[in-house]
Amino acid sequence: MKQILITGSSRGIGFEFVRQFLNAGNRVIACNRNPAKYPDLLELKEKFKENLILIDLDVSSKISIINAYDTLSKEIDRLDILINNAGIRFGGDEKHCDKIGLLFKEDFSRIFAVNTIGPILLIEKFLPLIKNGTNPIIVNISSTSGSIGRRTRPGGGYSYSASKAALNMISKVLSIDLKDDNIIVISMHPGWVKTTMELTENAPLTTYESVKGITKVLDNLTMDKTGKFFDWEGNELPW
Repeated sequence: MKQILITGSSRGIGFEFVRQFLNAGNRVIACNRNPAKYPDLLELKEKFKENLILIDLDVSSKISIINAYDTLSKEIDRLDILINNAGIRFGGDEKHCDKIGLLFKEDFSRIFAVNTIGPILLIEKFLPLIKNGTNPIIVNISSTSGSIGRRTRPGGGYSYSASKAALNMISKVLSIDLKDDNIIVISMHPGWVKTTMELTENAPLTTYESVKGITKVLDNLTMDKTGKFFDWEGNELPW
């Protein structure tokens, strides 16, 4: 039985990770803000009881990360997989606010706090538990929007794309720093998935298909794959 921590677990891809990993017999730590207000999570908690731990976590808050660690470290002594899934598409309230002429410092700051800074601070704090894991893996959920090598289209997306490109660099540097600890670190593009996130209405993938593909990739990871960027089908992507 693996012990797996997932951020942004209340809906979409994050919730599907929780569901599939629990059904496979693992112990899951589901992290998001105010987990008690999400009926689907509470239903899973009732069904799986000891195998599902709900943790209140705001990844943009260092204090929240510290509190989450203090709570969890009293219940478990290792993490085998950490999935940084929590993320936002826009820093502001409007869909169109990420284009030239509509850029705001505050929006950039918010999106980087959630998409980029939160994941590295979470990894840093939880590293003692990860180092105790069995063949531990850190997965940073990224996007092809963060791939500089694949960017050819116009249309803005500056803050989101930059936040994911920066997350990719974090994955690469971490993979080097943690290699001697035999910790695999990768970035993962989940595909264009139909979720509650903005601009996914026409997405071709379901959360089930995306997560099923990602878990298959994780099952076949070895240390020679650390520091790479994959999609949900296991294809390596350019940085």
